[in-house]
Amino acid sequence: MWALAPGLGPRELAVNESRGGIGRFRERRFLLSTRVRRRRAEAASSSQEKLGKSSAPKKKPPPSVLVGTNFVAGSEGVKNKDYNPYTDKFAKDWSDPDAERKKRGETTALSYEAISMYLASAILGPLLDHQHSRFDVLHYEESGSGRVILNFPEVAAKALWGPDGVPPASVVEWFDRVHAVIPEGLDDVLSAAFVRETGVLETALWVPLLFGGAGVVIGVGHTLGDMFRLKTGAKEDRFIEGNTPLPRFLEECPGKPRLGWEPEWGVVYSCIGLFAMQYATSGILATTVNPPFPDMPSHAIDAILATWALGQWAVFDYTKHGLAMAVLTGVAGPVTEIFLINVLHLYHYSDPDFFGIPSWIAWVYFCGSPAVGNLSRAVRGELRRRLKLQTPTCEVALAAPKKVWRPPPRGNARGKRQGATAVEQPARGKMTVVLPQTEGSKAGAKNGAGNKAGGVKVREVSSTTAKAQPSSMSAKPPPEDDGVTRVRTMRKELEWMRSLQDEINDLQALKRRLEALRDAANDAAPPILPMIERRLGEVVPDQYKTRLETLESAFEQKVLPKLPDKVRKRVGSRSPSAEEKATRMNSLKGLNKELRDVQKEIVEVKTRIDMSFDSDIRPPRHSEKREDSGPSDDRESEDATTQ
Repeated sequence: MWALAPGLGPRELAVNESRGGIGRFRERRFLLSTRVRRRRAEAASSSQEKLGKSSAPKKKPPPSVLVGTNFVAGSEGVKNKDYNPYTDKFAKDWSDPDAERKKRGETTALSYEAISMYLASAILGPLLDHQHSRFDVLHYEESGSGRVILNFPEVAAKALWGPDGVPPASVVEWFDRVHAVIPEGLDDVLSAAFVRETGVLETALWVPLLFGGAGVVIGVGHTLGDMFRLKTGAKEDRFIEGNTPLPRFLEECPGKPRLGWEPEWGVVYSCIGLFAMQYATSGILATTVNPPFPDMPSHAIDAILATWALGQWAVFDYTKHGLAMAVLTGVAGPVTEIFLINVLHLYHYSDPDFFGIPSWIAWVYFCGSPAVGNLSRAVRGELRRRLKLQTPTCEVALAAPKKVWRPPPRGNARGKRQGATAVEQPARGKMTVVLPQTEGSKAGAKNGAGNKAGGVKVREVSSTTAKAQPSSMSAKPPPEDDGVTRVRTMRKELEWMRSLQDEINDLQALKRRLEALRDAANDAAPPILPMIERRLGEVVPDQYKTRLETLESAFEQKVLPKLPDKVRKRVGSRSPSAEEKATRMNSLKGLNKELRDVQKEIVEVKTRIDMSFDSDIRPPRHSEKREDSGPSDDRESEDATTQ
């Protein structure tokens, strides 16, 4: 086994001695793959050198690893990183060791469920079909239908007492003593329950196969419908946003069956027993040989069996997908029987209504759907528990809460954009350019050749013209008096401070108005106690309603009078009087009027603040004083000199 070590290098081989040596075939295959990889690497390096491409220094390839006789990892790394030595496969979910087990468990549970439902339906179907043949409602054709007659009493007698099937006298005497001990009333009940029962089973070879396939379709259809409702409910926003725990989700999920996702076995047996009773009742009511109710019309049998079937669904299922499966069964069953009777001629009914079948047979199929569905749910739950899978029917988990997208802030308190949205837009279209008045323009203004207003020359130019003539905008005026500039600046600062004081006064008055409005809203708010009483009435179970009523009465009589007036008014009483309701309504009307007034005041304050901010009364900053030497300073100095 260690003969490969010198050829592969000290780091090229890891061998598990406990698993035995490497076989000669695997050794030969490993050496051949190693040679092929080396030749490919040499060919790639030589081609790069011929083309003159500079290749970066390659990392040393990882060693090839052998565990026992299984190839785990080679120098490729990427291709073999998910190799599973236990299954000899490249598993996709090798990062999660439990994923492969869950995947196999889901497949195993589904296949075992289908097999179990097939066997149960193949056994139960012919026994239920016997309820029609013993009342002469249905009989199989003697030739070409695969008819089988099973005489169970005869078979049991031959198995117990020999080929003759004659029991000894002691056994007959013992049965007579047991029959004598049975009460007369119980004997009558048993006789009525097993009326016309001879122990002879009439069926056909294809009947168990047909019933088994129908049981698989109906049963697995119910469990797949449950799985769909669970996975759909897990995506609803009310469960995701509320961070609902899994047990509560299973209780509140829409589509939950009446008996739960995993019904108890006792309830399942009761459901199957009631279905068998309906099967036997249909044979008793529809028999044509000594009928118990000879004057009963045929539509009465439909009404009785339909009520029974709908009650069976309402009590044991009561789901939308269960109703859909029952309707599908009630339609597909009669259609299949029409094909078997009229096309294949395998059996016949004694008293058919249309197309060779009675009208009431659809309700028998309808009643069987909830019974088979609950049996499949119980089988699926038991299988998932034994395979250690998540119950009840599938692997389900609530999704994480969705992240709500919020837009970025659009601006500051004054409505001015900041950040990424503060993009300078180029000038477009026509614009007005204000040029400073020079000495020549002053003389022209005196002679009447300039602007009539004098002092400022205005003309309209396009944006491209304004950009192309920056020299006229940057002409420096003559020096001006510093005293006049300081006076101008002080006036602006004074006006700015006055505007700020006005803004502060307006905002303080608005704050006082909003505080008064808050107090009025608290006075007009609805009382808390009726709301708490209504919520508790919805949540508290019925067995605790009496105790809850006692606690609420004690709180209103003993605790509420001791509270302060303001708190007592906010809490309110369980049944407010008409005067309190009228007072609250008047408070709401007054609150509505004050809200409208406050809205108008807010609009007015905002307008005044925007006007003061946009006006030219803000004093220039120190940096602006140092850097700004444009035409605006010339115009201000000229205006100050004129004043």
